[in-house]
Amino acid sequence: MTEPPAGIDRDALARKATYAAWEPHSADTLPRAVPTDRTPEELLRAALAEGALSGPWEREFPRYAWHRTSDIVQEFRLAGTDPGRYTGYTLHPSEWPEGLV
Repeated sequence: MTEPPAGIDRDALARKATYAAWEPHSADTLPRAVPTDRTPEELLRAALAEGALSGPWEREFPRYAWHRTSDIVQEFRLAGTDPGRYTGYTLHPSEWPEGLV
């Protein structure tokens, strides 16, 4: 996990990000209604604003962002060629990044 580069406004970053469902849809893709009653895009934006991030940074966005709610961790990964476009999936506890609180 890394800190954003100097000058990056995490809230502005979160506002610019978009979520795209993983295709083809698989069992571990984030469900439309996640257990927290927040949409995947809301969780993505929370992850970018407050969660754990990891580089490398590509066009001002981290390659990975994680959001934890209780014992559920969602991983978001840059996807496609559009800046700030992410897909996401739920991680098994054995896959959680080291140091995630």
